[in-house]
Amino acid sequence: MYKSVFEQATDGMILFDGKRFIDCNDAILKMLMYDSKEDLLGMGPADISPEFQADGRCSSEKSDEMIAKTLKDGSNTFEWIHMRANGENVWVEVSITKIIQNDEIIFLAVWRDIAEKKALEEELKIIQESENQKLNERVELALLGNNDGVWDWNIITNEVYYSPRWKEMLGYENDELPSDFSSWKNNLHPDEVQNNFEYIEEHMESKNAYFELTHRLKHKNGTWVWILARGKKILDEDGNVLRMIGTHTDISAQKKVEQELRDSKQYFKAIYDGSLDAIAILDEESHFLEVNPAYIKMTGMSEEKLLSTSCIALSAPEDVERSIAIINEVMSVGYVKNYEKRCNFTNNNPIDVSMSLSLLQNPIRILISVSDVTQKKIDEKKMLEHKEILHHQAHHDALTSLPNRVLFNDRLEQAIEKAKRNSSKIAVFFIDLDHFKEINDSLGHNIGDEVLKAVSTRLKEVIREEDTLARLGGDEFTVLLEGIKNIQDASLIAGKILETLSQVIHIDFHDLYVSSSIGISVYPDDGKSSQNLLKFADSAMYKAKDEGRNNFQFYSAEMTELAFERVVMEASLRVALKNEEFIVYYQPQMNAKTNKLIGMEALVRWNHPNMGIVSPAKFIPLAESTGLIIDLDRHVMKTAMTQCAQWYKKGFNPGVLAMNLSVKQLAKEECVEVFKNLMQITGCKPEWIELEVTEGQVMKNPEEAIKVLAKISDLGVNLAVDDFGTGYSSLAYLKRLPIDKLKIDQAFIRDLPDDEEDAGITKAVIALAKSLDLRIIAEGVETKEQKDFLVLNGCENIQGYYYSKPIPANEFEILLENGDKI
Repeated sequence: MYKSVFEQATDGMILFDGKRFIDCNDAILKMLMYDSKEDLLGMGPADISPEFQADGRCSSEKSDEMIAKTLKDGSNTFEWIHMRANGENVWVEVSITKIIQNDEIIFLAVWRDIAEKKALEEELKIIQESENQKLNERVELALLGNNDGVWDWNIITNEVYYSPRWKEMLGYENDELPSDFSSWKNNLHPDEVQNNFEYIEEHMESKNAYFELTHRLKHKNGTWVWILARGKKILDEDGNVLRMIGTHTDISAQKKVEQELRDSKQYFKAIYDGSLDAIAILDEESHFLEVNPAYIKMTGMSEEKLLSTSCIALSAPEDVERSIAIINEVMSVGYVKNYEKRCNFTNNNPIDVSMSLSLLQNPIRILISVSDVTQKKIDEKKMLEHKEILHHQAHHDALTSLPNRVLFNDRLEQAIEKAKRNSSKIAVFFIDLDHFKEINDSLGHNIGDEVLKAVSTRLKEVIREEDTLARLGGDEFTVLLEGIKNIQDASLIAGKILETLSQVIHIDFHDLYVSSSIGISVYPDDGKSSQNLLKFADSAMYKAKDEGRNNFQFYSAEMTELAFERVVMEASLRVALKNEEFIVYYQPQMNAKTNKLIGMEALVRWNHPNMGIVSPAKFIPLAESTGLIIDLDRHVMKTAMTQCAQWYKKGFNPGVLAMNLSVKQLAKEECVEVFKNLMQITGCKPEWIELEVTEGQVMKNPEEAIKVLAKISDLGVNLAVDDFGTGYSSLAYLKRLPIDKLKIDQAFIRDLPDDEEDAGITKAVIALAKSLDLRIIAEGVETKEQKDFLVLNGCENIQGYYYSKPIPANEFEILLENGDKI
């Protein structure tokens, strides 16, 4: 147990006779950057210290004084500056304990690196002196490499990569050992071959990702090198082990020390009692078996009280379950490092602690080392708060708290990069308030500031949550719209901004009216740099002022015309809904083996009084972006369900009626009730109906979609995922959806059977449907070759021009009268 404390301690530990060092652990070598104990042993404290300490006193004289004080009091704790092997100075906290053995006096010194603490104190001091100045960037200490060898074992090919350091530990040059498994296997100690191979086999079958193994490997000179092997296994999607990768650490020196100190229990008892960290030993049930003085001091509890309780019982209520999980992890893995939690002690004052836990064997015990990090947490929180305040002040407008020019430009740069990757569009608005100077001149800047705050509030209410609104200065605002599908989307937002800003603003008994002029530039149509997009939007804003103010203009005249065209189209859509200009067409769905009708999909068409039949591609996106899609969907459903019920009443068998359900309708709370009412009004039975939702729409808010779709499914209505494969979906969510069918998108059907990629995707979707026990149908089938490929690969149900294009109800009824075959 004491050996484990000495070797695993995070603090540096050293034994010396008052003048020279006689033993040390690895932690102190890493702290002082020495390669081996031989480089350090034989020297004294003054040999590894600068000439003078921080208080100006000579290091050698002050060292003698500290040793004298330890001789007198038995122990002593103080701060000290030591010098690393490379000449760097490092702050440490030193705790010295006097040990009497065989009538001789030796000293145990425990060193803790407090460089971070010193740096933190200095940083907090700087913050307190001037909160309005930017924090100096902290210079982080570079972590030295631990000089481990690296290996990477490919289980499939049995090839192994060994780093040069790995081979060097065994005395070989980089090209002297082959890159295969035998280089490790053939050098194993004969007594450890069987145990090692059994351990590796058990680990590969276990659920643990990480492993740790100690063994011996043969050096080129014939000696044996003790190795600590750590590794992790890499799995494929099916849980099979593909690779194992890890490190080898030469622990021969550690093993030598273990052998030398195995019988020196008195040394380790001194280490245990003299540690600055609170250390305790727990049994398998996490009850205290032993605690050191530092643990008693930290808790404020008596040793008797501690030994009658458990480590879990000292956890704060919110950390109890997590503490139990950590204990279980230690029992499984063997160790947990730097685990932080809150503890409640006798004074009922919770503190934050950092714990490291290790599993001891024969008998099974848990060794815990605990440090109080309460003050560190408080200091870190203060620093974070200060940084957040300074960051906010540097990137936001002081009057409106909106992003300023710096933050807006940064977000615009990020939006451009994202748009490049996604091949999407973004729009930049430059908004200038009309005649705002007159308000400032006549009513004063205080009233003007209130107007600017009111304007910023109204603008935030108009734009989407993901959009960025910024104030550049004065009465100039900018808006960044990301992910717009077409240019006309920007015109809708611009129209709403003009409308909201034209309404009266009440400030201090004044009724004020503020209009605006808006310039719009679009990426990538107008420019591809943030500088040009902002400049072009500014130019378009002046064009809006020239057009009489209180309007918006695109940088391109053509875009302005398209925007107004969209406004006209939206008005026409509203009139069309009112005048019932939308009609429903029906496209047959067939069993390709029997050529029998199994159902139909209801598809909307716009019978415009002047333009005739208008394709859905021209008005569906506009209906979705304006919210008119909800009324349009319900009109189509009511029409199609009424027609379907009439056909069944006449004795026909049209099969299942498939209808699209938009995500906007799905998001409405009354969605299920509306659908139930439609079934009651039309007389259409649930078993005759199938609702289609697109993959992309469901994944926008999968949890809510699952709840609503489950309620619809409970009505007895079938559900299908439309356009499957074109969007992103999680198989975990797909498994939870209460769906009955997948619909392969026509994008994968178009180039069948010649396109290998489309063929592979189609086969995969068919296999996925079968594995999930779902029915499947393909849309967009136009040729016999496409039909034959689908049938051959297990998809019998198809829809497309191969059988029939969408047709009006009267033509579909003729098809039903002629039988159920096409």
